[in-house]
Amino acid sequence: MKADAAILGGGLAGLTAAIILQRSGYQTILVEKKVYPFHKVCGEYLSLESEPLLRWLGIPTRQMDLPVLRKLRITEPSGLSFQGNLPLGGIGISRYLLDYELKKILEKEGGLVLDGTSATGITQTEEGIEIRTNHPQYDRFGVRLALGAFGRNKPGFLQEEDRQRSGFIGVKRHVKADIPADRIELHHFPGGYCGISAIENGAYCLCYLLDEGISKEQKGNLEEIERRYLFQNPVLARYLAEFEPLTGRVSTAGVMFRPRPLSRDGLLFLGDSAGMIPPLAGNGMSMALHSAVLAAEISGLYLSGQITLKQWAKDYEKQWKSAFSIRLRMAGNLQHIMENPNFTRLTLRSFRLFPALFSLSARLTHGSNIPLPGSTAKTGNK
Repeated sequence: MKADAAILGGGLAGLTAAIILQRSGYQTILVEKKVYPFHKVCGEYLSLESEPLLRWLGIPTRQMDLPVLRKLRITEPSGLSFQGNLPLGGIGISRYLLDYELKKILEKEGGLVLDGTSATGITQTEEGIEIRTNHPQYDRFGVRLALGAFGRNKPGFLQEEDRQRSGFIGVKRHVKADIPADRIELHHFPGGYCGISAIENGAYCLCYLLDEGISKEQKGNLEEIERRYLFQNPVLARYLAEFEPLTGRVSTAGVMFRPRPLSRDGLLFLGDSAGMIPPLAGNGMSMALHSAVLAAEISGLYLSGQITLKQWAKDYEKQWKSAFSIRLRMAGNLQHIMENPNFTRLTLRSFRLFPALFSLSARLTHGSNIPLPGSTAKTGNK
């Protein structure tokens, strides 16, 4: 079987890039190891900069009665808190719903979705690229280019640079909560922090990051971890005791916030594959979508013969850094602050004294509307 493009990984970045390429007239195959629909560890807050793109993709956000999030509340264990207005704001929507809707759109556009399938290898050939999978029918196929959107965990054949696993674990579940539906809450505890915000159908996403060393000490017992650590924040203690669970916990380990290569072995990397986006940016989902637009547009230039393979990777890296470098730097600084209780208290006091400082921090971690496909393809090789 021959196609124009393969997308390895079917999260937001992979699905979005696949839809754009398919609509541009390029036959696309998407490979995803899980079976849709499925839950993912994610804060499930989507900055409003993404909404025009979602509507372009075919997600009717304005008809879905999604919660609009305009406020942020932050607390730490001593009881100190801060609440402010988000300059841009966002919507709450679960990955279970959003990813599944994008998958159906891609199939409607004519893209081939191989979910429940793992990529096992990739080889450069004279004719292009050969992809190998464990799919019984499509165990190998040829494409002209491939994009990597695996998220944090790259396939085994690309894992050399990620063998050291340390950092954080992420845990998520949906709950029934009694907090305002227009407010994101972020609660610090020793060893991590927990975010809570509304999603569709009256549910709330409760997601926390925890130092992986703590998880190892407690042998991965999440209930004991929550009792020993999250309960040290009195707000979280009340919430975890009172909120009704709607789903079981999903978790992931080895979460690290550091730069990664943007291309390798003939692949461009999108979203978290190009580097984990600190949750404090409030923008992981939006930045994944934005990276997909950049990669798909530049891939279209290559597939149409306007640029070379070398220029393909070079232009993507240039545009990626232009779009995200400032935001990632600010998010990384905030991440380091939230890892240190003393810095957290100092920052909250500063926000309370100087609310404009919070507004500036929020603006620096958000962007303007994501350019719609057809408006981002720029190259220095015209």
